[in-house]
Amino acid sequence: MAFLTIAHATNLPIRGVARGEPKIKVGDRAPLIMEELTEANRDGKVIALMLGYPNHCPWCDRMDRYINIMMQDNGNFNDKAVFIQKQIEHAKLIAPPPENLKLKEAYGVEGQPWLFIIDRHGVVRFVYKIYVSSETFKENIEELIKERN
Repeated sequence: MAFLTIAHATNLPIRGVARGEPKIKVGDRAPLIMEELTEANRDGKVIALMLGYPNHCPWCDRMDRYINIMMQDNGNFNDKAVFIQKQIEHAKLIAPPPENLKLKEAYGVEGQPWLFIIDRHGVVRFVYKIYVSSETFKENIEELIKERN
């Protein structure tokens, strides 16, 4: 008598694939639920929040590298912006920290990478799914820094 063995693939996300639509949209108040986020907002900084893990996801790696270089090269846009990157999905055998899972839930995202650019008032102004070019990133940050109100 033969037995069937059913194999199941993992339900973990494929590297570099952000899926669906986020719960937090452009114009929404950003959930600033981590101390790093509340501190940057309290200091009046523009926040670039990347939800993705560079050691696992090729798009996350690419964005993380050029954003970090850009932030270093101009002193975090003259100390008016901050880049915060958080792992929200399993990567290889590394689970995200529980506080990052709360962040994932608050923003309502699946997969990675996601980039939320938040103005100094705590409002989400740009949302990028999967990838944003360095030129666009720089233009977005500079636009928000120049705003007065």
